[in-house]
Amino acid sequence: MKMKKAYLFLIFPVVLALTGFVVLVTGNDQDSDYISGIVEVTDIDVASKIPGRIDSVFVSEGEFVKRGQVLARLEGKEISAKVEQTVGLKNAAKARYNMARNGARKEEKEALEKLWFQAKHQFELAEKTYNRIMKMYADSLISLQEKDQYEFQYRAAREQMEAAGAKYQMALNGARFEEIDMAESAYYQAENGYLEAMAYKDELIIKSPVTGELQKRIVDPGEIISAGYPVFTILDLNDVWVTIRIKEDMIGSITKGKIVKGKVPAMNNAEFEFIVSYIAPMADYANWKPTNQKGDFDIRTFEIRLRGRNEIKGLRPGMTVNFKI
Repeated sequence: MKMKKAYLFLIFPVVLALTGFVVLVTGNDQDSDYISGIVEVTDIDVASKIPGRIDSVFVSEGEFVKRGQVLARLEGKEISAKVEQTVGLKNAAKARYNMARNGARKEEKEALEKLWFQAKHQFELAEKTYNRIMKMYADSLISLQEKDQYEFQYRAAREQMEAAGAKYQMALNGARFEEIDMAESAYYQAENGYLEAMAYKDELIIKSPVTGELQKRIVDPGEIISAGYPVFTILDLNDVWVTIRIKEDMIGSITKGKIVKGKVPAMNNAEFEFIVSYIAPMADYANWKPTNQKGDFDIRTFEIRLRGRNEIKGLRPGMTVNFKI
């Protein structure tokens, strides 16, 4: 009886070890049927179009942000001064364009008309005087010098009358088409300069391009950034997928649009349905190289992306999803 008990004590550890081995092997076989993937999302780097110093930051990492929400603001003293400068240039160009298009004012036309009449009367008087002087010169009553002096006054009065008449006629006719076009082009150029300055002023406010979660905030108030420098990274949690990488000899049963079930360990191994949305070979460095070079070939690695068939609440980037392929 004592011998049987001794045998039982010896056999029990052996049976326990064998049982554990079988369970371990079975568990490994089951785990080997699963392929693990990592949850990924679209991340957007938010940058400024213009360089400058950060004046204020209004969000923190991990915060939920909406599309169009203000994230930060740059100092804008220089740009504000530039805007004021372009406003002045635009107003001046607009005034010149309106003047060329509308012509002289009524008061200016009347003033030029009076000057023309005045010059005309002076010319008529000079002409009568000149005619009398010429008769006196013909009768040898005046010298040649006196005759030349009155002739000069006559010609000067005629030129003044013609100049005043030309100015008055120009005021009546208005500016030429070429002058109007030139003034109009200068106005549009000044207006575009103003719009450009206003566009730069709008860029002083950095806004979120998407709705999502702020993953990184790279700057603090007072820091100087350059144009195109990323200052925030936002995760678009509406664009979520799982990426797995498998060898091409395992891809036979996987096709685009196929529905595959996957378990999420971080969610108590909850099972969800996923749809294969993307299949593509990876770069050559990811290929499996043969250990025996004789008659063996490289095995390519494929990247496969799967998206939830329905919305999976709580699925976050970095989580693992196990698929049974």
